Amino acid sequence: MINIIILLVILGYSTWVFVRFLRKSRQGACAGCSLSKSCPGCATSAVKEDQANINRNI
Repeated sequence: MINIIILLVILGYSTWVFVRFLRKSRQGACAGCSLSKSCPGCATSAVKEDQANINRNI
C-alpha cells in the first residue's frame, strides 16, 4: 500500500514539474525568467534592438 502512495507522489510531482516547464517554455526566454523585471538583458529595448538587427540581416 505504501509503495502505491509513494509512486503516486513521485508521478504527481514529475507531472507538475513537466507542466510548469511547458508553460514557461511557451512564454519565451525572458518572460519565463524569474529575473525578467530586473535583468538588463531582458529589457524591452534589448528586444527591439534584436528585432532591428534581424530585420537588417534579412
